Amino acid sequence: MSSEPAVPTFILQSDGLFREGLRLILSSTRFRPHGCAIELGDLDEIPGDRPVLFIVGDQTAICSRIRDQYPLAYVVAVADESHPESLASALDDGANAALFSSVSPDALVNTLQTVINERLILIDARLWSLELQPKVEERSALPIHDEFHLETADEPHATKQLSSREIAILERIVRGDSNKLVARFFNIAEPTVKAHVKAILRKVGASNRTQAAIWAVNHRLFDQAYSDPSLPIVLDDVPDS
Repeated sequence: MSSEPAVPTFILQSDGLFREGLRLILSSTRFRPHGCAIELGDLDEIPGDRPVLFIVGDQTAICSRIRDQYPLAYVVAVADESHPESLASALDDGANAALFSSVSPDALVNTLQTVINERLILIDARLWSLELQPKVEERSALPIHDEFHLETADEPHATKQLSSREIAILERIVRGDSNKLVARFFNIAEPTVKAHVKAILRKVGASNRTQAAIWAVNHRLFDQAYSDPSLPIVLDDVPDS
């Protein structure tokens, strides 16, 4: 069981096998489900005065209703690969993350950690390749294509400036890892990670770690981020409520 504070988690999905699978995956994490149901009204005792987490399956259209009733909630939408448009709609309706149902358990938990700890919007890497991101950009505070498009001549220069450790850390940031998770992954101190991140931001001309991740994605620095279905893409900071 994680030593981090527990986050009341609720699963909404009509597929009972899917609900049970999620419940088992999350039962030993800080996201142990407090309730599983088909409809929002079937859930009991949902706190309205503190952050909670909703994992929404095949009824992603409910995201806006959750936002209205529980403004402090985080919402993660999960859908089958055959319905990518439902994830795009969920993001438009306020979801904090959009993942395909084939996401690995580790990547799912990692995404939940990042959404809660870093207040980031994350999308499945395969959604990016399907060009469903423009609607999200309209809601985003970052004009991705304008602010982070760099001339081709600048890319090799910026990449050369990064050390091998900085490139490795940047890849973890693209995966959605928080500084704490990066420190744990490389077995180094968190202040050391922060120092590396600061250097990365300076070298790629970004003002925060989200912008650095977008720079890496836009320049295909890690081709794996487009082919590995378990990798989420960091998109933007979640606006303060």
